[in-house]
Amino acid sequence: MNLERELKRFVRQIRPGLIGATSNPNVNLALLIEEIKASPALREQLIAALQNFLVTRDFTTALTETGLTLEAGMFSEIYKRLEYKLLPKPVESLDILSFLRRVFDAQSDASWLESIDREQFGEFLTLILPDHEKIVEQISPQLFMSLEILSLRLAGLGYEPVVTHRLKARREYQHAFMDVVRHVHTMLEKGEEAVPALRDSLDRCSQAVRWVRSRRSVEGVSLALTYRLIKIQQVVERMQQLLDLLESILGRWDAKPAQNLFFEIMLSELRRFELRRFLGDNLELLAFQITEHTGKTGEHYITRTRSEWAWMFRSAAVGGAVVAVLAVLKFLAAMLHLPTGPEALLFGTIYAVGFLVIHTLGGTLATKQPAMTASTLAASLDEATASHSAMEGLAEVIVRTIRSQLIAMFGNVFAAIPVAILLCAPLVYLNHPLLSQEKALSTLASFHPFKSLSFLYAAQAGVLLFVSGLLAGFADNWFVFNHVGSRLRQSELLKKMVGAPNLDRAIQVIDHNLGAWVGNATLGYFLAFLPALGILFGLPLDVRHVTFSSGQFGAALMSLKFDVSLLTAVTIMLTILGIGLLNLAVSFSLTLFVVVKSRKIRFSQTPLLLRMLSRRLRRQPLELLFPLRDPP
Repeated sequence: MNLERELKRFVRQIRPGLIGATSNPNVNLALLIEEIKASPALREQLIAALQNFLVTRDFTTALTETGLTLEAGMFSEIYKRLEYKLLPKPVESLDILSFLRRVFDAQSDASWLESIDREQFGEFLTLILPDHEKIVEQISPQLFMSLEILSLRLAGLGYEPVVTHRLKARREYQHAFMDVVRHVHTMLEKGEEAVPALRDSLDRCSQAVRWVRSRRSVEGVSLALTYRLIKIQQVVERMQQLLDLLESILGRWDAKPAQNLFFEIMLSELRRFELRRFLGDNLELLAFQITEHTGKTGEHYITRTRSEWAWMFRSAAVGGAVVAVLAVLKFLAAMLHLPTGPEALLFGTIYAVGFLVIHTLGGTLATKQPAMTASTLAASLDEATASHSAMEGLAEVIVRTIRSQLIAMFGNVFAAIPVAILLCAPLVYLNHPLLSQEKALSTLASFHPFKSLSFLYAAQAGVLLFVSGLLAGFADNWFVFNHVGSRLRQSELLKKMVGAPNLDRAIQVIDHNLGAWVGNATLGYFLAFLPALGILFGLPLDVRHVTFSSGQFGAALMSLKFDVSLLTAVTIMLTILGIGLLNLAVSFSLTLFVVVKSRKIRFSQTPLLLRMLSRRLRRQPLELLFPLRDPP
């Protein structure tokens, strides 16, 4: 019997949608089982060929590599997958994987294999492999060898510096990785009696991973650390699966561990080239990192009570007043007619300094809020235990966040316009208006909702606001992860600058404000350099920020001595509000996407979230604008 040809025929019969097969693989499998039962001669030939074949195969590579991340980093793994997609791995003649790849030879096999009923598949395996003892006896040494290989790999991961440094305070977790190696060697000598101790060591390795992750807010995180923790967890889970199988072999036989291991290895092998799936999984990892980075000020931007809501309006008014000053300074700087690059640098410096002043004065720039709330939104999901309660918590925080953002936006707008008018009034009184009539009219025209690209530019500004918030979080995480505070205490230069008695207070100030400083500075330069890039490359790149637009509108109105039609003024005001809503919507949507992705909430759950939000707004639509009552 040609075993490969016969197994290929079986796979084609199970595979849905082909000639002679239904669209349900479980129905197809049931029909195949009945066919084999009805052909005793075929079954006997199949059993003999399959047993003789399996005892000569090498299972070690499948057990120690397939489905496990082996490369040092994400980009190395991506390179390897691309390499194997274009230039397949060398074929080992005795390797079981090379045979299985020839049997399952369609790209769609992973999708239907995942939906196969495990009990029904177990019946199929029992039918074609009724006598498992001969096979088990031959492959048991490979199982023990695989355990030994994985234990050494696990110890190497546990003693990598990036992991060891995080486990200094918990030596029992550090020792667990070496205990695994010792218990595996004991198991090779004594057999089943060493299994409980080995399982205990593996559990402590898993506890070490959870403990390191629980300390991320105190000690910071990095992609390198998280990537290694994932690899540790993968190896631990594979070793636990092998232990389940060995216990089944050494004690009372149970086919389920072998089936589960087969499905995991087979699905991983079939998806070995699925770069999209790998990138999706790593996007979730990156999203998780981002939500942990956007750290310390998220709750500050989400008001709960009516007093906090009123405070947000006052804080936003301060921010709007400062931005009005920045808008006037930008018009003055533009009169220098510098080349594009130096002009962008000057504009960026004005913006960055202004945003830092807003931060120092305790003001709020409304559109900076969304990206800073990622960790707070994530916390609302982490506190929930069920999907429905997670959605309820997320809906509550979303309503509060939107309400806070809207009042902050109104505070910015209604302060920026009058302050800009007041700043320009003396110049108009002296017959030297800040803007010439032509410049003022072109400024107003640039806000036209249909004759300009204001809304596109507003969306681009929302992306920049989101990115600057992430960079602020990365700066906070960098300070904690690299123990910058303790290192600054050893800095003689800082001691001389602030004096030894003030050193701790200076470090606390840096720790508390570093993220905000980085976020404000980067946002300022982003807003200035994106239009310069548009000019340089001839692309429609520019920004429209609601608060700056309000300040520019006020300056243009005053320069024209309010000689503007009511229709034009109302149209531009509505456009500015639309710009603000787009700034907020884009920034908040990106933040929400990252949070949802990081917590593995699938978009299939989005309708539930939308229903909850719509139900709340139907009952109390005004709560989106202001808090109707203080929460308990």
